[in-house]
Amino acid sequence: MKRFLSIVLAGATILSCTTSGNPDKNVGLKVMIQTDFEGVTGVVNFEEIYPGHIHFDRNCEVLTKEVNAAIEGAFAAGASEVIVRDGHAGNINVNPVLLDKRAKLTRGRLPGTPHTMVLGIDSTFDALLFIGAHARAGVDNGTLSHTMSLKVLDFRINDRPLFEAAFNALYAGKFGVPPVFLAGDDAACREAVENFGDIETVITKYSYGRTCAQSKSPELVYSEIRSGVERALRNLNKAKVFTLDKPYRMEVTVKGDDQGSSETTTWTSDTLEVVMKKFWEKL
Repeated sequence: MKRFLSIVLAGATILSCTTSGNPDKNVGLKVMIQTDFEGVTGVVNFEEIYPGHIHFDRNCEVLTKEVNAAIEGAFAAGASEVIVRDGHAGNINVNPVLLDKRAKLTRGRLPGTPHTMVLGIDSTFDALLFIGAHARAGVDNGTLSHTMSLKVLDFRINDRPLFEAAFNALYAGKFGVPPVFLAGDDAACREAVENFGDIETVITKYSYGRTCAQSKSPELVYSEIRSGVERALRNLNKAKVFTLDKPYRMEVTVKGDDQGSSETTTWTSDTLEVVMKKFWEKL
């Protein structure tokens, strides 16, 4: 009987060791959150997302809380490292004092480089997320729509119009990093689905035009971002890397020096960085 009990107890011990804890398959994820500002809830004018405006600090706080919600969702899904890249204008918009202490923050400009908005992205990352996204240049019914600069009238690679999130996701695709989540106005969310397919999105506001929108409550947006990011990362096996075929043919149309005039530049290369850099040179 003692020998039988010993065998039973040994078996139970082995079973306990193999089943206890049941570690999350996503533990150890490394995530980048790329932030912009135009797609943040409540924002409808360009002036209010630049220093000096009466609402700038308030809007920076809302942006930072949207980012914090994404960070919470990422860690809830098993992330062990989250890097936030402040991607708007002078890249000094996310409030480091209010930012979730578990994340690292990359601030400051590296002008003229194709990867400036996703600075630091490489093959060690598992996913790319977007907060504050907006629609591309030429989309009238998109809040504060533009592509990198208000000079840009149209931008395409391989005849495909790309919004900023797609531009940055394309660069991340060089390293096999998929875009999995985007929060922004309804126009940006539509473009996310058009470019990335089955991606988690959170609509922060519904655009009536370039400087008019109906915004959702910030608290509701934070909650939706938190759950959306967690869901996206728990379903990371469904994510797709965003790529385009070589050769890369870039076409950008910018405003000319004379009122009402425009200038179109094209460039073709087998190297993605080359056409991306040529685009930045026109800004």
